[in-house]
Amino acid sequence: MNSLWVGLFANMAVVALIISLWSNIRLPAFERRASLKGWDFGVLFGLGAIGVMLMPFQMSEGFLIDLRMTMIGTSAFIGGPFAGIITAVIASGFRLYLGGGGALVGLVGIWLACCAGMVGYRLRHGRAPALKESLLFSLVMAICSMAPAFIIAWSQNIDTGPQIRLPFMTLVFMATLMACAALANELRRRDTEERNYMYRRVIDSLPEALNVKDCHGRFVMANPATAALMHAKDADALIGKTDFDFYCQDVAAAFRADEEKAMRGGAAIVEEQVLARQDGSRSYLSTLKAPFNDIDGRSVGLITHSRDITDKKLLEAALTQSDRRAAEALSSISDGLVMFDKEMTLVFCNERYRSMFSVTADLRVPGTPASAILYASIARGELIGISPDIAAQWVDGALGRLKQGGTVQFPLADGRWIESRTRPTPEGACFVICSDITESKRHELELQDLNDRLAVLAETDSLTGLLNRRAFDAVMAEEFQRVERGEGSLALLMVDVDYFKRFNDTYGHGAGDACLKMVADCLRAAGRRTGDRAARYGGEEMALILPDTDEKLAFAIAEEFCERLRGLHIPHSGSDKGMVTASIGVAALGRGAVATDAVRLIARADEALYAAKRDGRDCVKTWEPSRPRIVHSDAGRS
Repeated sequence: MNSLWVGLFANMAVVALIISLWSNIRLPAFERRASLKGWDFGVLFGLGAIGVMLMPFQMSEGFLIDLRMTMIGTSAFIGGPFAGIITAVIASGFRLYLGGGGALVGLVGIWLACCAGMVGYRLRHGRAPALKESLLFSLVMAICSMAPAFIIAWSQNIDTGPQIRLPFMTLVFMATLMACAALANELRRRDTEERNYMYRRVIDSLPEALNVKDCHGRFVMANPATAALMHAKDADALIGKTDFDFYCQDVAAAFRADEEKAMRGGAAIVEEQVLARQDGSRSYLSTLKAPFNDIDGRSVGLITHSRDITDKKLLEAALTQSDRRAAEALSSISDGLVMFDKEMTLVFCNERYRSMFSVTADLRVPGTPASAILYASIARGELIGISPDIAAQWVDGALGRLKQGGTVQFPLADGRWIESRTRPTPEGACFVICSDITESKRHELELQDLNDRLAVLAETDSLTGLLNRRAFDAVMAEEFQRVERGEGSLALLMVDVDYFKRFNDTYGHGAGDACLKMVADCLRAAGRRTGDRAARYGGEEMALILPDTDEKLAFAIAEEFCERLRGLHIPHSGSDKGMVTASIGVAALGRGAVATDAVRLIARADEALYAAKRDGRDCVKTWEPSRPRIVHSDAGRS
């Protein structure tokens, strides 16, 4: 029995020694290739397996056991498949070296333990095993440990009843559980150590000051950035000291007051602080102060994170000054300036812009949507010519023009004209410059009116006020094209004052001019529609252009003109009628007439006119295709 306990304690001592060695001897793991990680663990536990195999203990007559399966299974379970295989190979080699009849059975137990460990490693996903996982794996190892025992008992007829199996399984269970628990704790300790190392490296590499102080304001930890901020030699030079050792009394006292405020409140605070050093230099800091509590929730210190914002403060001061100068410059310019963001919301405008639109100046402020400004401008009557029925459509169009850019001119209700020039930005916003162009617009409208009057004069006969011959030709060319396109019909009246030469000879040219004016007024009155145009064709001959008029209607209009002219009772002693009368020729074109018919329309009306004169004057004749054309010279007309 004494040898049993000696062997048992020796095996347990080997297990404990191997675990202790692994916990305290650290190889340069960070410098190894990933493919070699775990070899040291496997070799170490392989040596442990050799150690326990050298010190077996006897459970019964002819039945020797050791804790090799604990070493091998734990190596694979904790170190992974690579470590487990190395341990199993070492243990297998040594067992073959020892020889004996049970070598093959021993190899079965070694690789069974290795497989069980690798399965356990895969199930725990490589993380440190929890107590529940360690208990389950220890139970599996205890069960697996009996496999070699059963094979030996069966092959060598050795009794391995419950009095042997249960104690052996208990030993393997306890040894495996002890090894797994110790190794799991060491894994967690190493993980914590690596995390702390990384945290420290991160803290030390921060460009901003980070430190921890105790409740009395003494530094217990600081990074190099803190030392640089406080002009200390290094971070270690700060440990155990306070702000009073580096700053003047007033600054250190203010810092300490902020720290006490954070600790009393129990919550983090952010303060902007002015740092005045003993050498006269000044810096601006944005400092976070957060209470630091222990595991029981008691406040044991303060975490401080300081960011140097000196450059930011200087930049803000420069920007403020620049904004003030820009605002002064924008307020002094004669144009209105406004900016809308991509959502078409006003973000900036100068006072000149607001004064241009005084009726809606209360809305033309940052934060107001452009649509709201436009709707209000329409509702309050600032913009004119926009009925409520089309207000929504007009606003949509105006917003679209803001996004596209361009120049727009529009009148206001007070008579002023505004020109807005829009320039979109790539981000979707837009700048708009508004100029008061009232004076230039007035000159432009006056010039346009003058041009319009000149154009009218250029197309108007100065005596009669009718279209002149050039304008007549232009209107007829347009009407010919319209008829050729099938867009309507066209009729033409050619009018000639009867015996006008005699009238001039009898009453003089002044009376002749007056007569022509009355005839022209009468002809103009005969053209009752907007499109009807009267023209002086030449001398006493005039024409009336009648779009969309057939021959029958044109004939009626011609007779009405003759009646109207006779109704004036203009005396004419040279005419057998005793008054001024006129002869009229009528020709018409139907819809879709060919080009040759259009060109001949004037000739046909002229032929019809000569027919009227031939038949006694003071009458209306229409052109007839069968009538032979009569040609007269202009000198022969009277």
